[in-house]
Amino acid sequence: MKTNDSFVLIAVFILLLLLIIILIGLVSYLILTAHPSSSPQNTSDTVAIAVWNLENFGTSKAANETLLEFYATTIDDYTVIVLQEIRDPSGAALQSLAKKLPRYSYVLSAPAGQGSSKEQYAIFYSKAVTLVRTRDWTETEQDNFERPPFEATFTIQNWTVTLVTIHAKLHNVPQELTTLERLIGTPSQDTILLGDLNADGDQYYDGVLHHFLNWRWVITSEMDTTVAKSSNAYDRIIINAAAENNFIRSQIMTDVEASQSDHYLVSALFNPKEQ
Repeated sequence: MKTNDSFVLIAVFILLLLLIIILIGLVSYLILTAHPSSSPQNTSDTVAIAVWNLENFGTSKAANETLLEFYATTIDDYTVIVLQEIRDPSGAALQSLAKKLPRYSYVLSAPAGQGSSKEQYAIFYSKAVTLVRTRDWTETEQDNFERPPFEATFTIQNWTVTLVTIHAKLHNVPQELTTLERLIGTPSQDTILLGDLNADGDQYYDGVLHHFLNWRWVITSEMDTTVAKSSNAYDRIIINAAAENNFIRSQIMTDVEASQSDHYLVSALFNPKEQ
């Protein structure tokens, strides 16, 4: 009888041990696959690429030293970052931000907008990155977009990648994305589309994708990219097939207050050594 009891105790012990091992494995998996809310964990062996709608960035926000320092400290975590919704005809606000980022250079799109209010895109890139070329569709495509796309190609270590950014018009998302698909086509080189696409909610089929279906949407419709209480994946990062072998993971920086922006910063981490 005692022998049977011993076998039962041993079996229970082994079962509990297996359950503990499975639980530890599950927790480890969730940690590894989660989307961090702060640091991109950028290293010399990785490239962190981000996009952030700063919500009406201009002289008023630039005059707030605390706010400007927050922007600069955040940008400094990324290899390349696209800034959207820059409304600064004088250029002074962006220059104030750039002064706080001495290890970065930046390129700026032309002012765009069908109304009186114009916006620009700025792409800041670290000194370890080489700008190859830019393309601004504002002159030729202003009639088809509220804010036509802006493109920049960079070489980062052995990796050459093209970034295409757009801030889609809230009430014209499907039409603008259809036109954008036509402009971009099916590039064979590594290409990343990123920006405030407003591609969620009532404006875009409640997050059901209808565009770039052969691309990978690494910021998915289940994620939340807005500071508001509602949950919407307006800000997106989409990569083509050529860039997939470089992709590591996507991330969302959620520690953003309404006074700083109405959008979270979204980013993706890449391996520049893959070809």
